[in-house]
Amino acid sequence: MSNTTSTIPTNTCNISATWTQVTARMTANHSYTLALTSHNDNYAGDATYTRFDDINVN
Repeated sequence: MSNTTSTIPTNTCNISATWTQVTARMTANHSYTLALTSHNDNYAGDATYTRFDDINVN
């Protein structure tokens, strides 16, 4: 498949401040773009943050 977009994980909201492990299958000899995105809820006084750690491709 070319020009396909996948969102992994779908709509994850983790309020327990624990890490969420996410995996996705990749095919050898294909090109991929990884976009790491965080969305703010725009609620004043409620800090929103996202941490990304240990991103591996193998």
